[in-house]
Amino acid sequence: MLLLAGFSVNAQYALFDSSSTISAYGSVYSPTGESYNNIIDGDVETKFLDFNYYDGLGFTVDLNGYQTVATSMDFTTANDSAERDPTVFEIFGSNDGSYFTSIAIGDIYCDPERFYTTSYTFDNTQGYSYYRFIFSEQCNTIESMIQIAEVQLFGTQWLGNKDFPKNEEMKVCPNPNNGNFTISQNEAIGDIVISDALGKIVRQLDSNKSSQQINIEGVESGLYFLRTSDGSTKKLIIK
Repeated sequence: MLLLAGFSVNAQYALFDSSSTISAYGSVYSPTGESYNNIIDGDVETKFLDFNYYDGLGFTVDLNGYQTVATSMDFTTANDSAERDPTVFEIFGSNDGSYFTSIAIGDIYCDPERFYTTSYTFDNTQGYSYYRFIFSEQCNTIESMIQIAEVQLFGTQWLGNKDFPKNEEMKVCPNPNNGNFTISQNEAIGDIVISDALGKIVRQLDSNKSSQQINIEGVESGLYFLRTSDGSTKKLIIK
């Protein structure tokens, strides 16, 4: 199956939220505070660390009865030890939680940058209510462990009685921050413009997703303004 790094052409909506249920898959041994629950908590500062890397790092997300058509994945590296990053991923879908079908498989580039998010799109037209992930093959086998900070699936539609929620107020988290933060809302964000207090643009990008991580580390501390194409504006405090 062909996978392409980057954003897909259709509006994408985050599929995992606080109502999703996550469980470990395979042999998992994690230290306190670094369990599988962290991998879809929306916080890149937490991570899932698995000492039993030999069968990969695996977990299953239950959407609690709602079917979704997933077409892309965001993967974020953890805070330290780049050698623990996985280099291969496979995504499976299921509607009964027992029989799973492989829907995407691909390679992950070993990047030493921490908290780095990569997007992968894939061809899928089938709706599923369970998604399973297996990450394997470390960047370096110095340590017998594997880790990930955050994973999110994005889709183009819900199947059944649940609709994608209507747009709500844009959120920036964390804020204040050190230049690394996430913008989220319930609709595709579109154009994003970040300017300083004098109106000088420091970053401009376009996102067709409802959640977008941004890194402007290196800019001077102070007050900035973040504006999106729908007219939403937020004050941004860089420490």
